[in-house]
Amino acid sequence: MADHDSPKAELASLRAEVDEIDQQIMLLLGVRFRCTDMIGELKQNHGMDLVDPKREAQQVARIRRLAEEAGVPAALAETILREVIDTVIDHHSRLRDRPYS
Repeated sequence: MADHDSPKAELASLRAEVDEIDQQIMLLLGVRFRCTDMIGELKQNHGMDLVDPKREAQQVARIRRLAEEAGVPAALAETILREVIDTVIDHHSRLRDRPYS
């Protein structure tokens, strides 16, 4: 019986670790979005462009490098970053297009 419980216990422990990591990722994304909200407000208040293609390209290259260093597939990291960037731009666009802004 102990042999059967050990893999189950190890699996449960590893899953708990994954759950904790997921929680940390969400907390960090929340912090990132709060920061990009401040960037959006700054851009809006000063009539700056919402999109900065040069900055996006730099970020993609940087995230691909960081991913490779961390043993994460670079394409996955880029896909995630692009989704985050698209979400931020969409949010900034909606804020800018408010009738009372």
